[in-house]
Amino acid sequence: MAQTNLTIRIDNSDKKAFASICKSMGLTVSAAYNVFTKAVIRNRKIPFEVEGCDKDDFYNPENIRHLEEQVELYKSGKMKFVTKTLEELEEMAK
Repeated sequence: MAQTNLTIRIDNSDKKAFASICKSMGLTVSAAYNVFTKAVIRNRKIPFEVEGCDKDDFYNPENIRHLEEQVELYKSGKMKFVTKTLEELEEMAK
């Protein structure tokens, strides 16, 4: 079977980490990409879930973690909710 070269751009530190992991599994980087390519061809999809994470998304993991911390502070009595009227807030803003 005829072979060809494939050139990709990748962050240098990612390349080194990937190559190290491949080596620990007894694979070359080239062999790992061939495994990935064959899996895509065979399954006609990327062989792992790819999902976007919008940094402004309310339900991103970082925000959920922050909200959980706030709930714990409230439950432990270290945080209280304060109710203010619009007039009080406007006065505070002056």
